[in-house]
Amino acid sequence: MKYDEHDNALARYELKPGSREWIEYYEKHPDLEKTDLSQFDLPGTLGVGARVDNMAWQSLMSILGQLGQEDMVDGPVDPVKIEMTPERAAEKVKGFAKHILGASVVKIGPLNQEYVYSVKGRSYHRHGGVEIPVGLPINLPHKNAIFLVEGINYDILKGAPKKEIMLEIFRAYSKLGHMAVLMARFIRNIGYPARAHIVTNNQVIFPPAAIDAGVGELGRSGILISKEFGTAMKMSVITTDLPLVYDRKSKLGVDDFCKNCKICAENCPGAAISMDDEKQIIRGVERYRFKAENCFKIWNKTGTDCGVCMSACPYSKPPSLEHSFGLWLAAKGGSFPGIFLTRLERLIYGPHSPGKHPHPQWMEEPPDVWKEFRFDRRKE
Repeated sequence: MKYDEHDNALARYELKPGSREWIEYYEKHPDLEKTDLSQFDLPGTLGVGARVDNMAWQSLMSILGQLGQEDMVDGPVDPVKIEMTPERAAEKVKGFAKHILGASVVKIGPLNQEYVYSVKGRSYHRHGGVEIPVGLPINLPHKNAIFLVEGINYDILKGAPKKEIMLEIFRAYSKLGHMAVLMARFIRNIGYPARAHIVTNNQVIFPPAAIDAGVGELGRSGILISKEFGTAMKMSVITTDLPLVYDRKSKLGVDDFCKNCKICAENCPGAAISMDDEKQIIRGVERYRFKAENCFKIWNKTGTDCGVCMSACPYSKPPSLEHSFGLWLAAKGGSFPGIFLTRLERLIYGPHSPGKHPHPQWMEEPPDVWKEFRFDRRKE
């Protein structure tokens, strides 16, 4: 079953109350209308914090808006096709991505058509680009997906949900956007269809497709967990018909670990992440419940992408001997690693505490919005 991109809370935020698109969507989903309307009463990204710092974010976003235009993410294919084996093509793609474009991690996998949105839901014309038509069916027949991964600076992430995390996340998105657009163009130049999917224009549901490519495994928070960065990462993807060999799926022991570790859920200020012991079947996928509207409400309250769950996740901690041991132990599976390592994590780090991490001196003093949040739900 394919998904309309409007099923994403971010896409619905672009709908105009009373418009034809609004009426059509909420006739099908009346349970969401009241909650979604309430989001418009909150400050939003540019409504919190100093204008000078918000304009730094706007600068990143405006470039991403231009990168997300159709003639940037897609384009004509060179009629002269350069033939090569799938092995050599994968080597070329990874070499170009890592050594020239600067990608931290590159993974390749099949593109399951179930992970392609059925209908376009987001426009991004508000952020510096020409309006992208929404509500149109999506046709993306490509067979393969190339994922580019960029880590998030943990020293900045520790201060989530303060304003600097928003800038760091969009720094990563900006780099990923440039890399994906250039990679897609390179592939088209050697005679194969290719499309870049970036934060300002994508047609693919990233997490399940990234799992198939071996980027990582799905965590309790609904965010992908990778060996290299834990949840502290962002991705872009290039879909293509260029024949490529695939990477193996990741085996980190995330399922067993997340069942016994609830640190992300305990620290979530919006109570968006499930504290349940067991997963549920949601839209045909076995996963933990996630209240996207609660998460998005925190975004609109703080004027940031929050990032608390990424910071709190044990997998996201910076490289160290202890962290390597934890990854090794978690990959063994079973309940013991999750129980033991979670207790150790709480002992060393404690509940998430943005106040312990001063804001960068070059930024203005952040508003104290986060002080009203609770970062330890264990007693609830």
